[in-house]
Amino acid sequence: MNPSGFENQDQELDEKLQLERENLEAEMVVIPDLVRQRLDAFYAQMESDLELLPNRPSSHLSVKRFFRGTAITAASAALIGVMIIGSAFVSPTMAESLKQVPLVDSVFKLAGDLGLQTADQKGLATSVNLSVTHSGITLKVPQIIFDGTRLVVALEKSGGDSPHEPLYPTTNTQGQEEDMVEKIDLFINGTSVNSNSSAFNLMYGRPGKDNNSMLIAYMRDPASGKSALPDQFELEVYAKLKGVPEPFRIQTTVHKTKINNKILQPQMSKSNPYLAFTVEKLEITPITTKITTSFKMLTDIAHMPDEYTVEREYNNMKNGHTIQYTKRELDILDYAVFDEQGRELQLLSGSGVPHTQERDSKMITLFTPFVDTPQKIIFKPYILPTQPGGSALLDANGNWPRHYMDELEITIDVPQNTNHP
Repeated sequence: MNPSGFENQDQELDEKLQLERENLEAEMVVIPDLVRQRLDAFYAQMESDLELLPNRPSSHLSVKRFFRGTAITAASAALIGVMIIGSAFVSPTMAESLKQVPLVDSVFKLAGDLGLQTADQKGLATSVNLSVTHSGITLKVPQIIFDGTRLVVALEKSGGDSPHEPLYPTTNTQGQEEDMVEKIDLFINGTSVNSNSSAFNLMYGRPGKDNNSMLIAYMRDPASGKSALPDQFELEVYAKLKGVPEPFRIQTTVHKTKINNKILQPQMSKSNPYLAFTVEKLEITPITTKITTSFKMLTDIAHMPDEYTVEREYNNMKNGHTIQYTKRELDILDYAVFDEQGRELQLLSGSGVPHTQERDSKMITLFTPFVDTPQKIIFKPYILPTQPGGSALLDANGNWPRHYMDELEITIDVPQNTNHP
């Protein structure tokens, strides 16, 4: 690009950013000081690095400003993460502006987790681009991915009299939740996934690339009492939106993505005098990591250490009167998953049955994929402390601390020849 081209692009970007700044101020959206400090440091580093580039008459300043403009979006997305996607932080004006700036389009891929980003980059997602229009509003399914473990459907809305009314629930500046959705359902081979909700049978929503999009995810395991999803099935996406009399129905055929799954069934356990932790099964794909685990109580709750338990408060209605009482219970048991390089997998969703003195807890949990095929997988069980009312017991820094139980840690060696089509 010639110098005048950079200058024109620089001027257009400045005008768009200035307009967006005015819009943000009008909407009273404030960037936290810590985020602003980190962004400023990032910009300073960007400009410092760019000073090392060879000087080019007339174009150097424009190039530097251009990279700074690009960094505004990339750094903001990296630092603010879900806050950008899940709130009204990026307004439609900014979204349209960013689409005009080179290299910024990749910001929208942050709507998905690492697995969905990988699927998009490797062309594993199916582009269906099916849509239905009612009352001037178009609902579109641009992409679907099914790896045998997790089904994810992308949904986008356009048109209508309220283009800025969000599809996925968001919270406005007054603290009120806004969205257009009355009901969403998935029908697999004619049967609603919500018709027989149970443990290990779960549908959930996630924010999309902007306010007019969302992701719908579904998992089902044979432990739910229902058979696993077949490699091919008929899918209907059903959505009822506020203010639109007719429901939206979009039908398509879904095929399992042709990838190799790595299946491990270690059935490894570790215990201390109070609890036993077992890793039963792992299913590893480039898109999802699915792990089945269980906790078992080895002693009565009365003999558990105080750091394992909480005096939970309950209210019970009897004969028109509220009876308050407390009950000693195990606090929240969970675990983290790492590869041999210490990289932790991020939780996507999970379902299961709680533990009792007579019954083991069992969890089937979905995590993001491993960055690379691991040599070892490390499981680190921990306790999340809660208050008697059930809310998180935070530390002095406002974080929910993990109390690791090192004696329950399990390390699994990963064979390199366990792929399944």
